[in-house]
Amino acid sequence: MVNSCFQKLGSFGKPAILAAVLAVGVVAVPTAIFAADEGNADARQAFANAEQFRARGDARSARIELMNAIKADPQWIDARVAQAEILLSLYDGIAAEAEIDRALGLGLDPAQVRHLYGHALFLQGRAQQARDQLLADDIPSEHQGYAARIMGKLAVQTGEEQLARLSFNRAMELDGRNPDLWVDIARFRADSGDQAGATNAVDEAVKLDPNNIRALQYRGELLRFQFGLGAALPWFERALQIDPNDVPLLTEYAATLGDMGRMTEMLTVARKIIALDGRNPRAFFMQAVLAARASNFGLARRLMLQTEGAIDNVPAVLLVQGIIEHGEGNYNAAVDRFGRLVSMQPDNRQAQNLLARSLYLAGSVVDAVEVLKPQVNRNGANPYALWLAGRALEAIDERGQAAGVMNRAAIHDSGQEGAITAAVPLGILQAEAQRNPTDARAVVPYIRELYNVGDFITALAEARRLQEGNPGASDAHILVADVAAAMGNFDDALDALERARSIRFSEPVMLRMVEVSRSKGAMQQSGETLAQFLNYNPSNIAGLRWMAYAHLETESWAVAAHILENLRKRLGENDALIMAGLTQAYTGLGQTEKAIAAGRVAYRVQPSSPVVSHLYGLALLADKGRKEDAVALLKKAVAIMPENSAYRESLWRARAAKG
Repeated sequence: MVNSCFQKLGSFGKPAILAAVLAVGVVAVPTAIFAADEGNADARQAFANAEQFRARGDARSARIELMNAIKADPQWIDARVAQAEILLSLYDGIAAEAEIDRALGLGLDPAQVRHLYGHALFLQGRAQQARDQLLADDIPSEHQGYAARIMGKLAVQTGEEQLARLSFNRAMELDGRNPDLWVDIARFRADSGDQAGATNAVDEAVKLDPNNIRALQYRGELLRFQFGLGAALPWFERALQIDPNDVPLLTEYAATLGDMGRMTEMLTVARKIIALDGRNPRAFFMQAVLAARASNFGLARRLMLQTEGAIDNVPAVLLVQGIIEHGEGNYNAAVDRFGRLVSMQPDNRQAQNLLARSLYLAGSVVDAVEVLKPQVNRNGANPYALWLAGRALEAIDERGQAAGVMNRAAIHDSGQEGAITAAVPLGILQAEAQRNPTDARAVVPYIRELYNVGDFITALAEARRLQEGNPGASDAHILVADVAAAMGNFDDALDALERARSIRFSEPVMLRMVEVSRSKGAMQQSGETLAQFLNYNPSNIAGLRWMAYAHLETESWAVAAHILENLRKRLGENDALIMAGLTQAYTGLGQTEKAIAAGRVAYRVQPSSPVVSHLYGLALLADKGRKEDAVALLKKAVAIMPENSAYRESLWRARAAKG
């Protein structure tokens, strides 16, 4: 029926699209066609109840009351239009389209609901049909702001950045006091890399309507992105006080609880989501994550099947699917999942390591080496990646190369994390950057390659120019900090990192701030930065590692042992540095048996590591009956790194104790 009503609409070419977006209109009024003087008494009462629920932000209760209104008077057009609006707010495009169809069948003028119909089609992924409705030339002026907003969302989805910007600008002219519009603008700005602009937009949404669920939710999401997980919770919880049954909000809340390690609370919320929406894929996924963490891979697989493939292309989902396959020994299937993840995120080193391990166990050793080669051949290589590459090289009888890589793993010579090595020559990158001097996608690879070849002066000049043109982009400030730190300009590096932190206090920003502060001798500042980060990200592994190492340095043995034991429970015993840290902590506490047990595990994982040999040797030295073993291990540490004065002093003490 709707198709026949709308067949008079033709397709729009690009000029017509822009013309329609920029068409003249007046300030919008509420979109529903509320004619409460129609309908019978029961219908009008239910309709009034629905409006009360809607005013309080309780869309689900409003939906039920409108169902009652429609049941009482099936011929009442306004109730069906209002129901369509509620369904759109619940992201149910199919049901909204059905209500609009019925309203049209009752005689409603199609032009009155084109904005809603376009929204319903947009939610269903029917982009061209939605575009035809949203850019029609007969949309009443009071609905043009709504149509422009949805057109902006559609343009974002289809990658038409210019059209999205024009559409949102048009919507601001027509409906600038609509908080939902400002939330959409915030998301658009964030996706474009303008984090500061996104924050300003969502703040405007909250200012316009302090009880707007979507505005409160997205403010929490931005704070989670900007400062860390814990910063988001108060905003989510404030929104849940308004509507405790809002599924998108509950989903973000549960995901944040899970990322913080509050698994019991996450599970409770996930089960509530399923009670409200029995086919919600993210709720089943969160439960699958919990099962996989407990190594219950069979349950994790069954829960993933409940998602019905709806989120299979999400990177986090591919990661968990790969872990499930790997955990059950299906290494070829794990290769497929991790391979897809690496193709989507080529710089994800965790994914590279998992793919390489799966390839190795599946017998594709040469392919495992190829996956690890780019990481091993540049700064910042993960010690585990070095160890795995060494094992793979041994398996294909490249023992000379294997020895070199394994030696790097043994002494933890991963290099300092730096810019990513470019895959194209510097001259080509320079030409591309000169052709597109304002495009970060062209300029950033050029700066990174300048960094890698050691041309820091040119790199710093280019990075500062990019920084000035993109003050709201955290990555622009990080680039300046990387180059300044490499030049020894630690104050300039910290200044750039402070600007980056004000936009997004991410793990990479935290790690750089800690390292630069330590490089300039500001140990207290380093510790304060770390504590602030962990306040919002209490489960962050990198932050907890640094905190444990800082307590080892200050001989706060009990605190260090507590942190490292928690990391051991989460990561297992295959991390030699965590086990070596526990060895040192328990030695300092005088708990010699625990120290030796931890050192034994660390030595089994990395027997050629001088760090492990040294700390295990000191633990054995505390046992009067193991002094000869202690001397042997300390001699080994000195043999691997003879220039290390601490190792030589420990060996001298051990020999003196042995007599």
